[in-house]
Amino acid sequence: MIKNLWLRYKELFFYGVFGVGATVINIVSYHVLANIFGKEYFLIANIIAWVLAFIFSFITNKLFVFESKSWEVKIAIKEFVGFLSARLATGVLDTVLMWLFVSVISLDDTLSKIIINILVIIINYIASKFFIFKKE
Repeated sequence: MIKNLWLRYKELFFYGVFGVGATVINIVSYHVLANIFGKEYFLIANIIAWVLAFIFSFITNKLFVFESKSWEVKIAIKEFVGFLSARLATGVLDTVLMWLFVSVISLDDTLSKIIINILVIIINYIASKFFIFKKE
């Protein structure tokens, strides 16, 4: 029974674990870089932190979450471009919805961020599972 549960939910478990890992990488690297560069360069620190978290996410999602083991150039590039496109799209969605929820609808910004992040996590999972790392 436990083995069946593990096999059924292992993908979601790893998605959550590595998602938390990517979040920690993003926050910690931002904090360290912002202190090194100075607060006036926070956008540069934020971009570098996002890139580091993105690379971690791509590799861990490819290898451990969706178990796409091929590093054949054609396959790896296709997966990387798809992963990047999806993450950039949900980043834009995040920003647009934050503007809409906070500036137009006047929802609390923290509540808005939580709601939007849940949506973004779901969309990223679906995109990765069914389009980017789909099993042939």
